[in-house]
Amino acid sequence: MIASATPEMRLLIPTWGCVLLAGAGVVYLVFGTRWPRLFNVLSMTLLGCVAGMVLSPCVPLAQPLVIVIGGVLLGGLSAFLRSVAHPVLSAVVLAAVFSALAALAVGEGGHTSYLVLNLADRSYSTQWSGPNLACDPVLAAFLTGLLAGATVAVVWVRFSWRLVTSAQGAALILVGLVELIAVWRGEGRTPLTTSYPLTLGACWLCLVAIGLVVQHTLAARSERWETEAEDMDGDRG
Repeated sequence: MIASATPEMRLLIPTWGCVLLAGAGVVYLVFGTRWPRLFNVLSMTLLGCVAGMVLSPCVPLAQPLVIVIGGVLLGGLSAFLRSVAHPVLSAVVLAAVFSALAALAVGEGGHTSYLVLNLADRSYSTQWSGPNLACDPVLAAFLTGLLAGATVAVVWVRFSWRLVTSAQGAALILVGLVELIAVWRGEGRTPLTTSYPLTLGACWLCLVAIGLVVQHTLAARSERWETEAEDMDGDRG
């Protein structure tokens, strides 16, 4: 009833933004292990901005200010608390992945829309679509992802760097491409996320696998080059 009484605001990404998202996804996918701490800070900053956007209706401050505060707060903390930030980021990423896959497996009822209402004057509402955490299998997958992500980040640090950056890069690429196709198709068409959810999920898995292979190959080559350089320095000495 509230949703019908207030206009819904949905996120609209322009063409240049779609291209930028896809490009950022490629950078994450390929160079994830090259600068892991930098990507951790960037990801936590983005997560803080999203949290600020969601919580802004409940905070008596201007929405852009709340978004900036959220991004700076989480990004700054992750820069200083690196040993804590990566397990948190890994837990959030795998929780999102597990819950999304579980929502696809559940089918009808696996996804839902979350309505965030402006509590100040109820002048607008923001619609967010995502996995239905009220559904028991989806909630169980979400909690399992939290535990698995934190465990992987602590036990297999290097692998978790590759997994987390590959997962985020694949998601950014798909979001950019899907939104770009939506812009080209125009309004009134059924979204690809509704028409081809399993196909998009399979594409995401393929991109993650590609990212893992590429990052592993680049890391192996970098280590080999460093070893050869050390051997050459030793021979000269």
